Amino acid sequence: MIPFASWHTEPFSAVLKAFETTTQGLADAEVLARQKSFGLNELPKEKSVFWWVIFGRQFLSPLMLILIVASILSGLLGDPIDAAVIFAAVVLNTVIGFVQEFKADRALTRLQSLVKPVALVRRAGRTVKVKARDLVPGDILLLHLGDQVSADARLIESVELQVNEAPLTGESLPVLKHVEPLGKTVALAERADMVFAGTSIVGGHGQAVVVATGLQTQIGNIANLIATTDETQTPLQQQLVHLAHWISFLVVGLVAILFVLGVVVGRDTLQMFEVAVALAVAAIPEGLAVSVTIILAIGMQRILKRRALVRKMIGAETLGSVSVICFDKTGTLTQGEMRVTFVLLPDQTVDAARVHEKSDGPIRELLEDLVLCNDAQRADGQDGKEISGSPTERALLAFVMESGVDVQKARDHAPRVSEISFDSSRKFHLTQHQYGDAFRTVMTGAPAKILAACDLSEHKRVSIEKQIEDFAKKGLRLVAVARRTDIKPFEHSSTKDLEGFDYLGLVVLQDPLRLNIQEEIAVALRAGIRPVMITGDHPETARWIAQQAGIEATSTSVLTGSQLDEWDDERLAKHITEIAVFARVEPRHKMRIVQAWQKHGEVVAMTGDGVNDAPALKAADIGIAMGSGTEVAKQASDLVLLDNNFATITSAVAEGRAMFDNIRKSSAYLLADSFTEIILIAGSLLLGLPTPLLPIQILWINLISDSLPNIGLTLEPAEKDVMTQPPRQRTEAVLNKEVTVMIFTIGIVTDLILFILYFLLLRSLGSITEVRTILFMAVGIDSLFYIFALRSFRRTIFSLNPFSNLWLVGGVLIGFALMLLPLVHPVLRDVFSLSVLRLSDWLVLLMMGLVKLIMIEAVKERYFSV
Repeated sequence: MIPFASWHTEPFSAVLKAFETTTQGLADAEVLARQKSFGLNELPKEKSVFWWVIFGRQFLSPLMLILIVASILSGLLGDPIDAAVIFAAVVLNTVIGFVQEFKADRALTRLQSLVKPVALVRRAGRTVKVKARDLVPGDILLLHLGDQVSADARLIESVELQVNEAPLTGESLPVLKHVEPLGKTVALAERADMVFAGTSIVGGHGQAVVVATGLQTQIGNIANLIATTDETQTPLQQQLVHLAHWISFLVVGLVAILFVLGVVVGRDTLQMFEVAVALAVAAIPEGLAVSVTIILAIGMQRILKRRALVRKMIGAETLGSVSVICFDKTGTLTQGEMRVTFVLLPDQTVDAARVHEKSDGPIRELLEDLVLCNDAQRADGQDGKEISGSPTERALLAFVMESGVDVQKARDHAPRVSEISFDSSRKFHLTQHQYGDAFRTVMTGAPAKILAACDLSEHKRVSIEKQIEDFAKKGLRLVAVARRTDIKPFEHSSTKDLEGFDYLGLVVLQDPLRLNIQEEIAVALRAGIRPVMITGDHPETARWIAQQAGIEATSTSVLTGSQLDEWDDERLAKHITEIAVFARVEPRHKMRIVQAWQKHGEVVAMTGDGVNDAPALKAADIGIAMGSGTEVAKQASDLVLLDNNFATITSAVAEGRAMFDNIRKSSAYLLADSFTEIILIAGSLLLGLPTPLLPIQILWINLISDSLPNIGLTLEPAEKDVMTQPPRQRTEAVLNKEVTVMIFTIGIVTDLILFILYFLLLRSLGSITEVRTILFMAVGIDSLFYIFALRSFRRTIFSLNPFSNLWLVGGVLIGFALMLLPLVHPVLRDVFSLSVLRLSDWLVLLMMGLVKLIMIEAVKERYFSV
């Protein structure tokens, strides 16, 4: 049999022979036999993810596992209050994550919606309508206007057949089909002798022999790509795993060392086990898992307010680390529909937006003739937004109406009496209209055909041809318009005597850029994000569009799909940074491009709206689908733009960066507290001193008094310079060098002060309860001071408005109240083993808080200041 990829290279007679069929179709018995051999023409269904599976996944986070272990250990040691408080953090984190992620990825199921359930075929000489799932290779498809193609097929007849292949190839213009065989290297978007499942007929009619069904179709290949594409871990997931491992090794190492050391020096084994648990409780930032979940959940809601839906919570922050955005041209950079942009009159060029200002003379004549020689129709009762007809004629009629011409009045004033319809061989449309006692003959079509029929001087002809060449290089579509006045009608079928026309001008059409796309591309560039355009369009069209959008694209920075096929993955990875535009690509190419950038360590976002984008959307670190796109693209994506506005992407990137900043700030806040507690407890043990803080006191500080201030910190808005900072590296840790230095500096300096205070208090007070009370308040209240300094790593506290985040202010005030609660409530005071503080004690606590705040500002000035 002929290889699958080569059907377009063979004459249709050879394809019929290869499938042992004829133009009369298969016999019923042969159809049944082939259904058993090839299977049904459908795609496999993906099983829905049950809610309890999603719920269970929430417990697999490394930070969650640490909390669960800590809760179990506390329970085993007979500390039900400690165990309950830690378990409450687990439950809160789980509920928030479950609610946000209760959406299943059903991309394979959505693919089935693109295949129409019925098809018209010829079998045994009879025309019958069958279920699309019952089609088999060798069936003869009958294709008409409005049909959706149900299988891949080789054309055997094409009568002005036009197919919309945008969902599959990304081409915004319909493809005019023919039956002539093509070369082996012809790209998918240029296989004009083939039709593909999931595309639709927008003009003419034809017949085709089915060559592939189900998973063997092009859309089936995409289904396979989606099914076999592994979703990469986001940078945040990778760093949270690294952080959890770091915390785990630290906790286990310290606990084991101190437990053994305590036993060796003669401490009671049970007592040492309890101390080890206290140390573990101190080391684990119990509020961090909850903080990360809250930051991501709130970030999702902020992005939603900007008209984008984040489908996967963990992916929300990934937007902030994106360093490369791969764009699909159609529907992403452009609006996905043809529009008139310029009118080129013989003596001037007029912007389409200003045509209504020049509605007299030559421009008026051209507009009226565009109405007359046009088969597009405005739907009854509509204001012109709903127009039926070919894409080109729809665009021309819409332009005329926007220019103020009364379409119906113009057609009534000059009724059509005869015409020569457009076809691919003639490349023009000619109509004749009764115009008083004479006849107006109007001709529109390919510029070369129209110019050949016009009376023009050689100089004028050369000038017009130069105009045509300049616009054609930009990949724009040109329609020429000419007119002639006749005294008698011409023969309907005659194409002779096409001369003596007056040249009226050229109409330039294109799929226009989205509004403000240049500004948004510039924002991305300033943020250090590399834009890369990936499209199925012609290279020159793609390059021109890229340049118009603000992407630097030279002839050497454009690569086609056929050229890409000649490169292996190693060569592609080597030269990927030199390419700004990829043209004439297929779905498999998009996957390779995304993966090549990822090999460079880049965090890659892929935008798109078609079926052809789905595999790459899934493979990318962050897949971004347009709200007007196919359901397949949306289900394969991480982010869906509800307003199709590219500005929403840059806004979402800013929110993503703010999320990571807030995760880093929250981590620094909680870990600084935890590190302070670790050093305090471990140092006391090594020096043979009583445990300075009890486990329940540590939990109260970490989970209760610090929780609301920390939540306020998670609500910190994005800093003003967030979109002028370069994207962070994929491997950059949450706790980078600067943050780690800050945490250790805060912890060590604070503990030196606390140890001095501890020694003095043990000697002067004598009561361990009073000492623990002061240390409990010191550790808790100090953190409520320095949290304001952590609002920004790049700016000092003196350059920030302390009331710009009222959530944080309120959280700190409540945090103070919660720290006081166990101290003033008699029952809680007994539970926490605390005593009443004197005024002098409060003055000492205030001074410690100020010292700690000054130390943080000094570290910021050294490592972070801008």
